[in-house]
Amino acid sequence: MNKILFDKNGHLTESALKVLKENSLKNDEFFSILEHISHCEKCSANFADSFNNNELARIPLGFEEEVKSKITRKQKNNTQFFFYSLKVSIAACMALMIVFSGTLNFIANTRIKTMEIAPPNLSIINSINNGLGNFSNKIINMEVFNNENKKR
Repeated sequence: MNKILFDKNGHLTESALKVLKENSLKNDEFFSILEHISHCEKCSANFADSFNNNELARIPLGFEEEVKSKITRKQKNNTQFFFYSLKVSIAACMALMIVFSGTLNFIANTRIKTMEIAPPNLSIINSINNGLGNFSNKIINMEVFNNENKKR
């Protein structure tokens, strides 16, 4: 059968193109022709030119069902997304109603006597801080004085 499929130059014959279009080849012949077409520009062009406009207008089997199922899945996903968005927006509205409702304002405006907490006495900390500042200034002044004496 290979002698009928390929001519003496190694290209596909007209009968090979015809049986390829009819899909009446054995698996090994089919794969060898497809492999050859994928590498040979002349044979791939001849195969493409062998189709009439009417032949290319037919849709493959199962294509319509596949498209319909994809559309149905997409519509189902869109419906699910819509209801999810609706639930989220309702929850957000309810949360805002609770936050800005009069109940929270009433609770916040009630005058419950709270314990007054006195601020801490920081006089001890201030005296320690002043003492450390004076001590560091004395050290700096002594170093400057000692450095000037060394330079002389």
